Amino acid sequence: MVSQAVTARVRGTHSTRVKNPHPTYVVPATHKKRLAFIRQLVSRSQSRNVLLSDVAMLAHSWSSRKKRIYKDRAKAIRALHTVFCEHVNLVTHQVEISLRNASDAAGLSTISDAEQTKAAANPDYVPVVSISRASRALRDMVALGWIRADNEWQVWDSAEGAWTDKYFEATDVFFVTAGVTAETVHKQREQRLGWYQQVALEAGLSIEEVGRMSVSSLKALRRQIWRQKAFERRATAQTRKKLHRALHGKSRDEQRA
Repeated sequence: MVSQAVTARVRGTHSTRVKNPHPTYVVPATHKKRLAFIRQLVSRSQSRNVLLSDVAMLAHSWSSRKKRIYKDRAKAIRALHTVFCEHVNLVTHQVEISLRNASDAAGLSTISDAEQTKAAANPDYVPVVSISRASRALRDMVALGWIRADNEWQVWDSAEGAWTDKYFEATDVFFVTAGVTAETVHKQREQRLGWYQQVALEAGLSIEEVGRMSVSSLKALRRQIWRQKAFERRATAQTRKKLHRALHGKSRDEQRA
């Protein structure tokens, strides 16, 4: 006898349609000092369907994901690709934005009706934001070979009982899908690494120390910095929530005190 799944959903009370059918990313006006290559990369990502490039189609045929990517998922992947282009490090190829912030920037984050009701009933309650659409898009980008997010790179926060912000890097395929050759990517990496070394020399590092700067050493350093900042962000968020609860219900004079 085949068992049937039990669900609490009632016909007519929910929708399988995405809340934002047209996710897009707009470069913030504050992003003024951008590298020319980054500007070009973002423009290329926005001006084409990166999922339909020859390289992307070939990568799909070789990937672990064999199913066709349906329309809404494809739109989410394209929006995330543009966000990642804006925040990729040209030396380490780390995508220097958290998946939560990338989801917000691309318009993929959602808050359920139940969470909104809780927030309306309790001013101290912070609604839980869902980034499941962005998470699934990122998972597909990993399967397609565009992004690397190795399990050993991720860190478990035992105090929070959850994983810290995911660390992930762009691969050569990520750039090629936007119409940028691997040779151009390598040239940009070498030029940017040379700039890092020059800045390090001017900051007082010895020639020997600068000579030890490499892509692999910078990657290891960036992973460590990313983890440290993730824990700092959690501590800051907890302090903010604690202060908000302490101030709630008090008069202006009591809040000042």
